[in-house]
Amino acid sequence: MNESNFVKEAESKLNGSSRPIRQMAETVGTRLEKFSHDAGQVVGNLAADASGNATEYVESSRNYIRSNPLQATGIAAVAGLAAGYLITMLARRK
Repeated sequence: MNESNFVKEAESKLNGSSRPIRQMAETVGTRLEKFSHDAGQVVGNLAADASGNATEYVESSRNYIRSNPLQATGIAAVAGLAAGYLITMLARRK
């Protein structure tokens, strides 16, 4: 077999094997696209749920503050003092 025929035969075999590889690449691409789409939907649903939960939490907090203003003020004052103390202690460590 001369070099020219060998090259032609090799090219023929490579061209024939490129079809299955191309099909596999297209299949992988399609699957990745579907996975990406599904992942986007899941993340969107999680974000919507988190937003809904946060809205409910804020609304229940507002209702508690309206019905118990003195207790809410006391809780806020204690939380502020605790946060200030922690910040002061962390600043002194440096």
